[in-house]
Amino acid sequence: CHHPIRKGNRLYVSYWHGGFVILDISDMSQPKLVSHLDWSPPYPSPTHTALPLPWKLMDREILVVSDEEAQKTSRTPHAFMWFVDITEETRPVPLSTYIVPHDPEATVGLQFGAHQPAEQVYDTLLFVTWFAGGLRAIDIANPYVPKEVGYYVPLPGKGQNTVKSNDVFRCENGLLYLVDRLEGLEILESQL
Repeated sequence: CHHPIRKGNRLYVSYWHGGFVILDISDMSQPKLVSHLDWSPPYPSPTHTALPLPWKLMDREILVVSDEEAQKTSRTPHAFMWFVDITEETRPVPLSTYIVPHDPEATVGLQFGAHQPAEQVYDTLLFVTWFAGGLRAIDIANPYVPKEVGYYVPLPGKGQNTVKSNDVFRCENGLLYLVDRLEGLEILESQL
């Protein structure tokens, strides 16, 4: 169990190499399994976050799922983000994925892939940390075709060779608090 997020009487729980589960927690003393989805294997990166959106997109209930980039030692795909239709919550259906375009030769050995979306969702702009790929701004108005609309890659911290953007907190006033796993905190203001 890695990262549970509650919405009403549901708990959305990532289970690392076990995918994610949706639990009915109407009775907190006896959680009940609603559904489970796992894509590991064939995809090598573990599931980090299952974030239910606070409203429907295109008349569908959507779960944003990010896998976590493990340390790369081969040319397997970098971790990416999934958009899953949970309108029929007993049968979650992947709709699309998003991955930052990259040069695979340049990123072998780096933690380059997805990590954590901001859990504060106020509109159809989703901010996601992407380890060595920095902070990504993704327009999710169409969950079938997510589009990157901006990014910010900080400089590595003192004595570091690479950045490892780890977490981001989004305020309603447009401020973003970006934390680096190795060293550093940056406060940004979104112009989007």
